[in-house]
This record gives sequence, C-alpha cells and structure tokens, in this order.
Amino acid sequence: MKRTCKKPLLVLIICLVIFSAMEIPSGFFRTKLFLLLAPDDSLVMHFSIYPEGYTTFCADGVSPILLDVSLFDSNQNPIPFSSIHVRLNNSSVRMKPSHPITDKDGRAIITLFPEELNQFGEDGEDFHSEISVCLELNAYKATPVRWEGRMATPPVVLIHGFQDTSEAMVPLHNYLLDKGFQVYSLDYATDTDLETMSDALDKFLASTTLDLKEKGIHAGRMDLVAHSLGGIVARFYTSQTTYLQKQNVHKLIFINVPHFGTPWAEAGAALLNTPFLTELYPTSELYTSVFPNFINRGLNQNIQTANIALENDEVVPLPSSTLSSWGIDTKVYRIGSEPLSLESVISNQVTGVSRHRQLLFYTPVFEEIFDYLTNSLPYPQKKK
Repeated sequence: MKRTCKKPLLVLIICLVIFSAMEIPSGFFRTKLFLLLAPDDSLVMHFSIYPEGYTTFCADGVSPILLDVSLFDSNQNPIPFSSIHVRLNNSSVRMKPSHPITDKDGRAIITLFPEELNQFGEDGEDFHSEISVCLELNAYKATPVRWEGRMATPPVVLIHGFQDTSEAMVPLHNYLLDKGFQVYSLDYATDTDLETMSDALDKFLASTTLDLKEKGIHAGRMDLVAHSLGGIVARFYTSQTTYLQKQNVHKLIFINVPHFGTPWAEAGAALLNTPFLTELYPTSELYTSVFPNFINRGLNQNIQTANIALENDEVVPLPSSTLSSWGIDTKVYRIGSEPLSLESVISNQVTGVSRHRQLLFYTPVFEEIFDYLTNSLPYPQKKK
C-alpha cells in the first residue's frame, strides 16, 4: 500500500521539479496569471517602423516593413509571451512570423510584406496608384495602437531604344503620369557597350531611389518598361550575378525587344556607321555565350515579366521578339500591311517614323501596359 502511494507522489514531485525548472527562468505562468487579473487597457504598447522617415511604402510583395513592438505594464515592466495581432486595411500582407509573440524583454520583431493594393473603387473602374492605409496592432489587455500612412504601386522607369532619347517615351510617360504613377525616364548613350549602358541604368535606379526618399516614398523595387535595345539593357542588368546584391526590379515589361537578335543588325551597323549594332546580330557573342551564362540564360526567373511585339516590325522579326522559351506569352500587335525590307529599315531609321517606334504612340499598347502594371504577371520559367 505504501509503495502504491509513493509512485503518485514521486510523479508529482518530478512534475513540480520540471514545472519549477521551466517557470523560474521564464515566468510563463506567472505572466499569464498577471494578464488574467490585469484591468482592461492597462498595458502599454509601443512600436517603431523601419525603414524610418517614410510616409509612403510601395507594395511589391518583397520589400519588407519591420515593426519593432514593445509591450509593458504601467510600471514599465516588460510583458513576455503575449500575442500581437496585426491588421492592415486596403492591402493584403504577408507576415513573418505569422503569429508574433513578445519575448522575455516584452518585444516582438514583425516583418510585413505588402503584396497587393485595393486600388480600384467600388465600381471597379476608379484606379488609385496610391491609397491611405491604417496599420493597427492589438494585444490582450493593451490599448490598440495605430499608424496611418500610404501605400503605393512601385515606381515606373521607362527605357528608350537604340539611337533614341526619353522623348520617344513621352506619350507613355504622360499616360502613366495621368494615371497617378510615379514615372521616371532614363536617358543613356546607345553608341557604347552593354556594360556601360547597364551601369547607366544602375546609377539611374539608385538616384531615383534617393529622389523618392526625399519625397518620403520607400521603393524597394521598381517596374521597368523598356523598348527595343532598352529591353536588352534591362535583361543585361537584371541577369548579371552582381544584380543579386541589388534586387531592385519588380517587373520587366518589354516592347519590341530583339530577345534573339535581329538579322538587320550587321547591315545596319555598316550603313549607319554604328559598330555596336553587330552585337545584336543573332549569332553574336551576346546571344551565343554572354546571355547563356547569365542568370537563367539571360532572363531573371525572380522578376515578373510581360512581352509586347509587333507582327510586321521592320527592325525586329516576330520570332526574335518572343519569350516563349521561358514560358512567357507575347501580346502581338500589327500596324500597317507593308512587308519588311532592308530599304524600309534604312529609310525609317533616317525619318524616324518606323513601325518599330509606333507602338510607343499607340494607345492600346498604353492600356496593355497599364494592365500589366496593375496585375500580377508570370515569372519566367527556370532554364538549365
């Protein structure tokens, strides 16, 4: 009988020892009892947002917002083991950790990734590239705290093509500006080499980030809309291994880009006295050895991508402007009915009225780009 009584007693003693070993250093149950008995709204919660100094954050699904949350009682004693509930209106948010709990110092570090904005009005037509949002944090027995700011779509950077300037992008620039986007246009020399052009894009994105910062806008990534050679520059920039340290592009939208070169390149190089054009010949080193050795064979698989082409482009044949080998569909337009010829290529380069450029003045293309900018796009398939 005595042995029978000793066994439950021994189990009880062991449980008490284990409980003490856990409770003394952590104070878990003591804290829970304190919270249970504490008056409502008696706890004080404070939080800081990082990066600091911004009133607007661009929602791209990957650029993080860090919340440093602290929870105390009225005597400034930290409250551990308390769940923090986060709510952000008008935006879907991915959060890490998914169920934040304060640590022994009463703190919780929460990372938010704003993914999508509710940019359209109740009728589904009124678009807002920037909207007001309210961030609210709640904890048991604590007064809720709020932060009111703004969320915006990522800025848009326009990149012109060969022997062109940002003036060619003015109609699209103005269209997107009227829609409320933050729009920037890059000017760069097209008679150099791709390394130099890529460096110009890199510096432009860095200066644009600083300009946005001065406006109180935090943009971790931007959307690039590139025409012709500009698309090659964008691919070159985003598929080098050095890009892995930057990760500053959200979407790539291509217009009439010679993804696989153009057969007119060598003839054009001689007739226009522009040696660089030989790099755009289909069998050039760029397409046979440079891009194949870049990230994902020259098209970054971690960047949302869209592609627009012209069926009867006199500069870039349709088969050369598609991205089907990466699983990206191409939106194809047609302007006019004249066949391609070397004479038309030379003439249109001189007069500046080529069909190759006309998509930059074509409203349906603007509307298509707007649709790309306001919706999720596919990612390129990963290639071996």
